[in-house]
Amino acid sequence: PNRLKHRLRHGLPLTGVVSGQYRDTDHVEMLGLLGYDFLWADAEHSSASPNDISSMILAAERRGLPTLVRIGYGYQKIIGHVQKYLVSGAQGILLPQCESPEDVKAIIRAVKFPPLGQRGLAGERWNAWGLATTSGDVGDSRTVSLSDCVVAANANSIVGVLIENQAGLDALDDILAVPGLDLVFLAPTDLSANMGLHGQIRHPKVLQAIEAAGQKIKAYNNAHQQGPTIAV
Repeated sequence: PNRLKHRLRHGLPLTGVVSGQYRDTDHVEMLGLLGYDFLWADAEHSSASPNDISSMILAAERRGLPTLVRIGYGYQKIIGHVQKYLVSGAQGILLPQCESPEDVKAIIRAVKFPPLGQRGLAGERWNAWGLATTSGDVGDSRTVSLSDCVVAANANSIVGVLIENQAGLDALDDILAVPGLDLVFLAPTDLSANMGLHGQIRHPKVLQAIEAAGQKIKAYNNAHQQGPTIAV
């Protein structure tokens, strides 16, 4: 796995920046130059289109900065929507308002190629539109097979979910048990709203809920030697 995936899967510290400011991509390149580990491109709390996010991804790539895209709420079943960001070069997808293991499985199906998921296979940016790959025929001078590219993409792509309400907290044990989940973000603002404490992200009830969920994730990771990284 690449550096970002490796550090996520081993619980090592990472620092990323959330941005939906797609009209200016210079700041994205600056983030890469400043040493951040990843860009969280926000397609939920912004008016950014897949094409806008694509510009951000290209700017991030210029500075070696991986991009994770938070999609909009309600897209759990729309594989084609998720694929637009993956085609542009996003390394991972973040699903908001995750409330069940079924939600996790749906986003994994959208991100991963068969046999792990249902992502469609074609010549795209991630495989250099097929120009740098081969079908694997003996004697072909190009050494990277499309099959090997798929294996690498499945190994390196990142699936993350956001826990933003009580339903997600209640289902956390089952959510964590889904193979292939890399990252869990405990979202304080939406959690506070769900509790009727809109914007009071430091309210004791909000902090208690986040702490309890964080401890549950840590306990799961310790019991299984490897598991999703907590992002707060």
